[in-house]
Amino acid sequence: MIDIVLLVLKIGILVLLYLFIWQVVKTAVQSVRGGGGGGAPAAAPDVALPAGDRLAPVFTPAEREQRREEREVERTMAGEKIDFSAHINPRLIVEESPIIPPGVVFPLDGWITVGRAATSDIVLDEQYVSSTHARLVPRGQFYFVEDLGSTNGTFVNEKQVTEAQLRLDSRLRIGETTFRYEE
Repeated sequence: MIDIVLLVLKIGILVLLYLFIWQVVKTAVQSVRGGGGGGAPAAAPDVALPAGDRLAPVFTPAEREQRREEREVERTMAGEKIDFSAHINPRLIVEESPIIPPGVVFPLDGWITVGRAATSDIVLDEQYVSSTHARLVPRGQFYFVEDLGSTNGTFVNEKQVTEAQLRLDSRLRIGETTFRYEE
């Protein structure tokens, strides 16, 4: 009789062990695939989060776009929008270059491409410049530089960037040519 009880206990323990292993594997596969499916709850973060009332509000994409548009221009006391872009004259001034004399001014008006290709708005025929190296893009009243997958990179204030806002007196380096951004 004792032999039968021990056999049933062994089988029961083996079944529980297999169920446990199956659950662990199932949870691991779900977490690798990206969650979903009622697995274990998400682990607690490693950092302390602020209390619920101090969390940033959640906005829909349309609400975020509307807030961006409202922030693009300053408001007067009466709530009227003022656009200072009519008084801004954005331009790039060559500071140093092996092919362009220092002091040459490139006015920025719309999208500007920079590269070695003859179709670029600013042609830099240097060995470290890609054929389509970067572009300058106006967004509201600000100009941004975007690297277009160049081999040697685009630098703003000696930091390599893929995209960056140009601010007053920013130094933009493409290849061996350094520009200063002015408004």
